Amino acid sequence: MITGPIEFHPYDLPLPNQILPCAILNEEAKGLVAELEAKGKDSALGKLGYEIKEQKNVFMWAMWVSISAFLKDLGYRQSVQVQYQAVPQDDGSLGLNEPMPVNVFSVPQAGVPQAEEATFFAPWLGCRCSWPCTQLCWLSACACGASQQLAAIWSILTIAFELILLDALVSQMFIQNCPNRITEWEDYLIAPMPIAQRVAAIATYTVFPLIVVGYLAGTSANKLVLTFADGVEKETNADRSVYAILYQARIVLRSLAARRESGTYAYCSTIFYAIVIEIHTVVIPAYLIFVAPAIVMFAYDATLHHIAKFYIVFTIIQDFNSNGLYFLTFALCLSPETIAESTRFVAGKRALEQTRSVKYFYTWVLLCGMWAIVFLLKLYYTMLFLWLLPIFIVIYGVVIHAFPYCFSGITACPPHTGPAVEFAGILTLAVFLAWFCFARACFLFPCLCAPEVPGWLAFPPSTDLLSPLGETWGFKYSALFLERLAGLWDGADWPHDCAFEPDASNYAPSGLGGTPQHVMSFMAENIVAQGTQAQAQGAALEALRGLVQQQASQMEQQASQIAALQAQMGAAAPAGKEYRTGYPLW
Repeated sequence: MITGPIEFHPYDLPLPNQILPCAILNEEAKGLVAELEAKGKDSALGKLGYEIKEQKNVFMWAMWVSISAFLKDLGYRQSVQVQYQAVPQDDGSLGLNEPMPVNVFSVPQAGVPQAEEATFFAPWLGCRCSWPCTQLCWLSACACGASQQLAAIWSILTIAFELILLDALVSQMFIQNCPNRITEWEDYLIAPMPIAQRVAAIATYTVFPLIVVGYLAGTSANKLVLTFADGVEKETNADRSVYAILYQARIVLRSLAARRESGTYAYCSTIFYAIVIEIHTVVIPAYLIFVAPAIVMFAYDATLHHIAKFYIVFTIIQDFNSNGLYFLTFALCLSPETIAESTRFVAGKRALEQTRSVKYFYTWVLLCGMWAIVFLLKLYYTMLFLWLLPIFIVIYGVVIHAFPYCFSGITACPPHTGPAVEFAGILTLAVFLAWFCFARACFLFPCLCAPEVPGWLAFPPSTDLLSPLGETWGFKYSALFLERLAGLWDGADWPHDCAFEPDASNYAPSGLGGTPQHVMSFMAENIVAQGTQAQAQGAALEALRGLVQQQASQMEQQASQIAALQAQMGAAAPAGKEYRTGYPLW
């Protein structure tokens, strides 16, 4: 807890390869930034390639608020002044928060300065003690670091929700559908569907990666209007690309790590945000490459109107950063002027060039990765394609960590905190990859969890197979993997039956190929119900047949008894006695 004033030293201008918030610059730097706002390219900073960016990104905002002591210093210095603003000033004027009489009537009262516009006034109605108490509470909370703690907690919740959502989509759209049949390329040529629908389906899978690239990496065609603290509105062609904002967050982290706070009392906060930014800029983009084709293939493949799901999911993911910032500023009770001032950043020329270069790398990997997933899954659907997700993470991690040093040299690594930030990021990727391989081990390694997870999921011999995993499995297979590891540790034998060949029960009924999983499940339930009903009817027929046979047997016995009785009676009758008809009597 802070018990005294903090010596916050405002920052100088960022270096050409850095990005810093305008709110924490010193007076000289703010003057140059004001000139840049007024004159643009004709200003001193404009001629050096500096630009002002307004980025409403929750992680960029939370970083500089948590690492710098700006809000702590502001909160303490303002809190000690609140109590003096509730009493008269030295010149006799009212203090900012001093109780003020309230006029009740509108008729002026001559000779009473406080009631020049009323005949009656009540001094007690003007008591505003609650306002200075509220201000003192809020400023003291800022001075104690409550704003920094709230920013850190909200950053964790935001990145966790984003990551859990994408991982759940991988489970729902890929793992649970494998190896159910999806529409393959040749099916569009022979399927009984209109020509327009065939062309639309093929064009979607070949053209939609280009649309995704434009959606995530494009620059907004409309000019962005910036509203500054003085109320002045200006237009700028700021890059609104998702990938540009992602990488600028890494540059802001590196720029803050080069300052005094990161090497002293904000060292732990710097390492914490290094972990958050690593997931935000490496893991999340890799998930987008894998999730985008999966959503389109498994949500759109059956019906055309489900393509809207893709747009909704990506819009939500894209707006996580800005909407998260809006909630954080709401929770901190910040005014619109403060929000506008605290979301402006000044960027050097080399930082902007580096951002543009990395954006192209992001987008090319996105485009090539989505095309590869679409064409491969349409040719052969196997669970082993789940390996593409950690491969994309490794590609992004290696290039993004190496790029600043190739671009800026040794200046990209601040002393003391620079190596710690890089090591924290690399260790974060290693831990995440280890967790992913553990959580998905039964699906990544064939025969590891057989026969519960059969080996034919990795090498399906047919596209008409039903998934043996079930609809809800949660951590079931992670626990199975641990159980197998514990068994091997105790000397148990490796499962001999890897189940590379599916049983007859694993195949879908004839004619159901290409049917979505939920439709297939519904049809399978109907088939089972019909089979049960047929079995019941067959049992009833068998019972009826048995009853008929029993009655026939009884009738045969009665007939034999009658024949025997007739024979006995015929043997006992007198011989030669006849009726007049000539027939014997017996």
